[in-house]
Amino acid sequence: MYYRGAAAAIVVFDITSTDSYVRAKRWVDELQRQGNPHLVMALVANKVDLQERRQVGTQEAMDYAEANGLFFTETSAKTAQNVSELFYELAERLVKLRPNRPAGMILHDAQRSGDGSRWRFCCSG
Repeated sequence: MYYRGAAAAIVVFDITSTDSYVRAKRWVDELQRQGNPHLVMALVANKVDLQERRQVGTQEAMDYAEANGLFFTETSAKTAQNVSELFYELAERLVKLRPNRPAGMILHDAQRSGDGSRWRFCCSG
């Protein structure tokens, strides 16, 4: 098992393939049975740049993620849409899960000039 002892897992499926979604759900089941009981897990719908070929609905995947205690996001590896945000969210959840670890990582927040939206830069420990 190459996920033994993992603190986090990202299970990715292709929105243009129902088979990919079914396999992703099998991975979630496997990780829930065999993985760390405190595993932070993300279900990620990839290839959102191919909306016209979508076979797996956003709501269906969101409902599955919520029912199984996962966080959900949609990404495009091709365009990098939401990829950085996925990893920042994962890091934040890990920090919240283990806030008192002395060797832990600290994520710094800052304000983006102009629009006031929050962005993060990494890291200190």
